[in-house]
Amino acid sequence: MNRKILIIDDDEKSVKAACEFLKFGENANHKIVVAHNGQEGFDILAKQYAEIDVIMLDRIMPVMSGIEFMKKIADERKFKNIPVIMQTSSNDKEHLQEGFKLGIYHYLVKPYSPTVLNSIIKSAIEFNTKQRELMSEIKDSRVLFQYIEKASFKIRNLEEADLIGVSLASLFPNPNKVILGISEMLTNAIEHGNLGLTYEDKRNLQRQTKWVEEVKRRLAQPENANKIVRISYIKKRDEIVLNIKDDGDGFDFQKYLSSETETETEDNNGRGIAFANKLSFDKLEYVGCGNEVNCTVKIY
Repeated sequence: MNRKILIIDDDEKSVKAACEFLKFGENANHKIVVAHNGQEGFDILAKQYAEIDVIMLDRIMPVMSGIEFMKKIADERKFKNIPVIMQTSSNDKEHLQEGFKLGIYHYLVKPYSPTVLNSIIKSAIEFNTKQRELMSEIKDSRVLFQYIEKASFKIRNLEEADLIGVSLASLFPNPNKVILGISEMLTNAIEHGNLGLTYEDKRNLQRQTKWVEEVKRRLAQPENANKIVRISYIKKRDEIVLNIKDDGDGFDFQKYLSSETETETEDNNGRGIAFANKLSFDKLEYVGCGNEVNCTVKIY
């Protein structure tokens, strides 16, 4: 199956520039599909959504604007996990907040550079790819898991995080909704919590394709040998609470709880927390210094 980037924009010059920029990025193998207004984009999305990894959406268009498009896809569960990058000529805070509340993954303020565009597109595609991979691993074991009310786990590395994350998601009423959020929380607890890697570290190491190597190196260090992430699952009458606690020093979690971060930036790290907060859980609450978090899902 050919993976696709859907560009929805009525400005031919803007579309041409984006296509040229993407040719030289890491996402050059993706096929680009173009629509000239929100309605046309919606019609394409309805037929090809399984192949689309990311949507580039202009805010102001005839027939159906970018905001109207976002409102239209909000009720379609099959479209929810496709990241949308909205292009705009305005830095108006109210406009940005409106888009983020509708589920925009990132804003691009025109004009933007090829480097910024490719960095954000790459991040969005990785976000989508990870969701698909995790969802495909969820096994049909719900019959057993529905009887579990309390459970606890200990993990140390990313391989264990992926394994436990899939099993934990199966304990929830809607596994596909929570799987990425659980994965992000466990990954953060290991990388940024126990191993002390900052978001700046991750950005720089990913540029050098040395991130995985550095994570393995730090896991092997004596000072990290006994560090673990503790996970507690508690199912109550009207909610499920997942408590995750690492052995790190915590972090300034407030700045990562909202997706309303700087618009044009190459630094996309930390966005997973915001989207876990918005899409996966009904409530995300950090405790104390930030090395412990409660992820709550309501049972209706």
